[in-house]
Formats: sequence, structure tokens, C-alpha cells
Amino acid sequence: MKSNAREYKKDLGNRYPLIGNFIHYHIYHNKIKKADVSRALHILPSGLNEYFKKDSLQFAILWKLSMALEHNFIAQLGEYLPYRFETIKEKELKKELAEKEAIIHKMEIQMETMKEMMRK
Repeated sequence: MKSNAREYKKDLGNRYPLIGNFIHYHIYHNKIKKADVSRALHILPSGLNEYFKKDSLQFAILWKLSMALEHNFIAQLGEYLPYRFETIKEKELKKELAEKEAIIHKMEIQMETMKEMMRK
């Protein structure tokens, strides 16, 4: 006999974090007023409370919550993925860091050369 339960709702804890709890924890932990959040989202406070009960949220809602709370929930949720990913900004920073390290290495060589010249 086939189960009536939705396939995506099985083993929720193993597949992805429960978004409603995730959002609620952030609001509670950072002592943000729910009324302020619901005003920023242009929804009733009861609508915000409904979000907290959800296992998942639409991307648009998650985006709006991120904007309203000035917190990148999308990137934070990405940290829960079982593999490592690199954002565009991280790639740019790594490139910049490598360039700066090359400059520092060059300057260290120049400094050693200058020290050698001064000793003579």
C-alpha cells in the first residue's frame, strides 16, 4: 500500500533544515520584534507566525526575510550543505589575497637585498 505522505516531507531532518524553525530562532536569538518584521514584510503578524510553522518556504519569502532582517539566510543555509562551495565574492577575495601575497613576497626579497647592501 502506497503512503499518502508527500515524498519531500519524509525524513525532513536529514534532507534540509526546517526553515520555519531556522527563521524563528534567528529572530528570537537576536531579540528582533516580530511586529517590526511583519511590518517590513507588509504582512500580518499571524502570517509571520505561520512562516515559523513551515518546513520549507518559497525562495521569494526567504529573500524578503533576508532583506527585511538584513541577514543572508540563503548563504547561511548553504553552510548546511554536505559539500563546500565558493561564492563569487570569495573567489575574488582569494585572487586579491594571492596578488597581495605575491607583492609581499617581492617586497620581502627587496628588503633582504637592501639589508645585504647596507651590511657591505
